[in-house]
Amino acid sequence: MKTEPRRKERAMKTSREMEHLLERMPVGRLAVTTEEGPYIIAVNYLFFEGSIYFHCGLAGRKIDALRADPRVCFMVDEIGPQVLWEQGCGISQVYKSVICFGKAEFVEGQDEKGRILEKMVQKYVPSSYAFSPMKNQNIIKTAVVRIVIESISGKENALSPLHTVITDP
Repeated sequence: MKTEPRRKERAMKTSREMEHLLERMPVGRLAVTTEEGPYIIAVNYLFFEGSIYFHCGLAGRKIDALRADPRVCFMVDEIGPQVLWEQGCGISQVYKSVICFGKAEFVEGQDEKGRILEKMVQKYVPSSYAFSPMKNQNIIKTAVVRIVIESISGKENALSPLHTVITDP
């Protein structure tokens, strides 16, 4: 489900725009709830078949939080230049961002975990580099988490002819 940001003029117009940003960005931010309150973590991730995947160790604060409450928020952003313009306070930031709300679930089964981990390697390692198949012993020691997206919204402040890019002298 797509949701609309408050500033409708900055909303990304299509789901494909949001998916493209999710596919391209190398790092996302995962927000979970712990007993102490909100906790946010930067993670490498994979957007694949409409879901977000990340991997981590089998234990730790993030895992404990996900087991206690699978509700998550996930965000990616691409920051552009700061610009001058004749609206508001006269300065603005060029950016694109996508925020997703959903539920985290642990991927079970060595074959499925291995398939997702291999896709993640393909995302981050240039195809000109050879990499060995993953060892089962490493897959066993790795948690793979799928975020099933329940709602998504995208927002951007695109560079326009009305902007003057701020550059260092």
